[in-house]
Amino acid sequence: MSDSVRLKWLLSESDVRAGVEAEALPLLSVSISWGVRRREASSTTTRAAAEDLSNYKICRAGDLVINRMRAFQGALGIAPEDGIVSPDYAVLEVTPTIDSRWLTYFLTSGSTVATMASLVRGIGGTEAGNVRTPRLNVADLLSMAAPLVSAEEQHLIADYLDRETARIDTLIEEQQRLIELLRERRESATRAALLRGLDDGAPLRASGSEFLGLIPSTWTIVPTRHLCTITTGDEDSGNASDDGAYPFFVRGREILRSDTYAFDAEAVMTPGDGQGGTGKVFHYFDGKFQAHQRVYVFIDFHGITGRYFYYYLSTFLRPIALAGSNTVTMESLRRPLLAGFPVAVPPADEQTLIVEHLDEQTAKINQLIAETERFIELAQERRAALITAAVTGQIDAREVA
Repeated sequence: MSDSVRLKWLLSESDVRAGVEAEALPLLSVSISWGVRRREASSTTTRAAAEDLSNYKICRAGDLVINRMRAFQGALGIAPEDGIVSPDYAVLEVTPTIDSRWLTYFLTSGSTVATMASLVRGIGGTEAGNVRTPRLNVADLLSMAAPLVSAEEQHLIADYLDRETARIDTLIEEQQRLIELLRERRESATRAALLRGLDDGAPLRASGSEFLGLIPSTWTIVPTRHLCTITTGDEDSGNASDDGAYPFFVRGREILRSDTYAFDAEAVMTPGDGQGGTGKVFHYFDGKFQAHQRVYVFIDFHGITGRYFYYYLSTFLRPIALAGSNTVTMESLRRPLLAGFPVAVPPADEQTLIVEHLDEQTAKINQLIAETERFIELAQERRAALITAAVTGQIDAREVA
């Protein structure tokens, strides 16, 4: 497969606007993970009734659709049905002599995606993922070269890759289900320890909370405001420093760095809002650190250890607060809600035993999750390498068919 052909001989751009057909055709989207499919099948976002989609582009079944902003990451695919797509997408008709499966494999192969990345026009660099308004121009795409492969060999390559990638995908799905089971096991073990303790024979009493149910009779229910001080940071993410000496806890999951610190204490933190998901991101830290102005910081613990409070808050804040909040979406957390959050508090010595138990158990499960995630990463790398090798002729499809 040393000969090549420009993509302009295999593809032709189509720019037909939906107009009155907008309401009759399904809205399609393009993803790095699954290619092209209906918008409602790919996310919780659906078409708004009042949204004007008349300027959207029409694509026909078999057309190549490319998200030009994410093309350098492999966001493209063949339309499975007639539909409409974002006017910023590129729609290209595929020459009938080309096997669309082979074309998709070629365009999503590592070497092709790397070439696309070098052609992306925008401000910034794709290697850092920080291009602003990046676009892959259709003219640049069509100038790229593809291997000159006969129709028969295209079919053989596509059949081979369909078979082999399906095997890898099945394996990856099994490992992803394993991770889900491990996370469920971790959550179940944590909940059990925080609601019943470690003594299965301990006498129980009503907690007074429908959600918590029964708790050991020696435990007490105490509002958070009586267990610690609730405050917030006062910094903005823009003040982060890449080589700062102190951890900087912001509104997302990522921990930044800061040249200064505002706290020197054992603390538990959770964002009041943000992209990490309200009630889903929690941190425990003991030492000097900085915090964002919309991050709640719990310090000065009394009657409870910071580590035990971290386990309890991260396990029960969202389900309890969500059940008792009028803000169903949990878009933000308010201080009164946090101050009144009920905590089941065991005696001090029992807190220590529970924390030691949870540290040990979660460390084991986290290790298994990390190993499984690494296995998935290797499988994905194997899948990508296989596709690249097949479409570039390093694997002879006739020999492996």
